[in-house]
Amino acid sequence: MAKDTVTTRKEQAAKTRQEIFDTAIELFDSKGYENVSIIEICEKAGVSTGAFYHHFKAKDQILMEEFLKADDFYQRLLEDLAIRGDYRDKLRAFTAATMRFMADMGIKRTKVTYHTQIGPDKRASYLGNEKRALYSVVEALYREGQEKGEIRADISAGDLARLTIHCYRGIVYDWCLADGAFDLVRTGEEMVDMLADGVFSTG
Repeated sequence: MAKDTVTTRKEQAAKTRQEIFDTAIELFDSKGYENVSIIEICEKAGVSTGAFYHHFKAKDQILMEEFLKADDFYQRLLEDLAIRGDYRDKLRAFTAATMRFMADMGIKRTKVTYHTQIGPDKRASYLGNEKRALYSVVEALYREGQEKGEIRADISAGDLARLTIHCYRGIVYDWCLADGAFDLVRTGEEMVDMLADGVFSTG
């Protein structure tokens, strides 16, 4: 009986958290992130502010939820890529999937997320944390290519991963500046093709 009670409480907590998240995203999309207060989110979701702070430390953490999901997505994607051929094909497929994830988030939400990560009140950026799965997955792709002799080995896999992720961010930032005027996925694939020409093993 006690176990059933604990399970029910966990399910209710998960439901409340999801309701807060869904309500906040809906309000952000319709009114703009800066124009939405925590009180408004709580009133529309039908929860107390105490319940909000139990699940989220701050308003910007709601936006980070999608990037937490993204890290799980990156890890699963690496496993799926194991059956593919060479490094270039894997990195191209990974990049396309990453850019598609960002495009699916939408231009408005992406802009807001970047804003919350570089604003003057932000103490530490989650997006820039090199312990994220994004870094480890890209580094693993480069390390595999180096072990197979497909990629030059005079630059560490970690440095190559950081350079690639800097390129990812630059593309997404330009996409935001252009208000989504170009194809994010195709541009990411073109970036990989140009980058790969510089890191392939020359034998």
